[in-house]
Amino acid sequence: MVKTRGSMSIAGRVGNELMAFIETERSGLEREALPLLDELERLVESGGKRIRPRFCYWGYVSAGGANGPEILRVGAALELLHTFALIHDDVMDRSPLRRSRLSTFRALAELSAEVPHRGDPQRFGTSAAILTGLLGFVLADRLFLTSGFAHESIHRAADRFDQMRTRTIAGQYLDLLAAHRGEADEATARRIGALKSAGYTVTDPLVIGALCAADDPTVVAALESYGTPLGEAFQMRDDVLGTFGETSQTGKDRDGDLREGKQTVLLAKARALADPAERGYLERVVGDENLSAEDAERAREIILATGAVRETDELIAELAARAKDALDPAILGDEPVAALGELADEVTQRDR
Repeated sequence: MVKTRGSMSIAGRVGNELMAFIETERSGLEREALPLLDELERLVESGGKRIRPRFCYWGYVSAGGANGPEILRVGAALELLHTFALIHDDVMDRSPLRRSRLSTFRALAELSAEVPHRGDPQRFGTSAAILTGLLGFVLADRLFLTSGFAHESIHRAADRFDQMRTRTIAGQYLDLLAAHRGEADEATARRIGALKSAGYTVTDPLVIGALCAADDPTVVAALESYGTPLGEAFQMRDDVLGTFGETSQTGKDRDGDLREGKQTVLLAKARALADPAERGYLERVVGDENLSAEDAERAREIILATGAVRETDELIAELAARAKDALDPAILGDEPVAALGELADEVTQRDR
């Protein structure tokens, strides 16, 4: 395994930077609004693999960046932006759990119920969660812009930072739209996944890190050749875990994607491979907001029996291999190539 620079892992150092930053924000926030910051802090502390900051770090090193706190703060900004996305995603999906704890809208609803009130705790929790996510979005900007890099470096990376957020929002809307319609073929599911989270998880953090170090189109192109297929593979693994992962490992409701009717590559493959009766069953139960545990389990059995999981796993492996084949030590350096190769295995072979 590649040793990270410094005595502590990248994930640990980013976590420290993020927690220190959140603490500095307390004095500038209205006292009665501090529960929003507390909730951000709790979600950040509750886990997370810090995948985006790690890709950002190695993109930076690939472009010749020197080790220092500035890139850790940029990585922390990406993690805070990810926290915003998780909070809003849980609101939209009505997901009860996140990282083995109550999702933000539920936690804030319970907070409301503990004090005298006249309103609906659930409505309060949802509204407060939206505001918590927005606070994370704003603070991510502040952390990014005050990372300590020279203005030229931040200006160069900021354009990609904005493009990433725009694409992610567009992808989230297309995901919502596909679930509402109740159907998407494999090509559409792949396009949604690439927009919604593949770029924002892998390629964009890599390129943002590289642009913080230098304006080198050759390095950016090499990182994109690696990141694009790997981001897709990451999203597909996430979707398989969303349906077949154990809650004790993923920290999420394993029936959530089926209940919401999330149109994944896995589901598209299952629908294409199923016989008419199986396809009819999937169309009937997937997307049912009152989906029973029994129907969810039967849907999983059908998806597995069609061979859709096997085909999705094969596609993930193919994309991961393509990503690793694109790693060129002559352009990116030996240490980053080794680290990015390990990250490719980690994000595509994970069980949570």
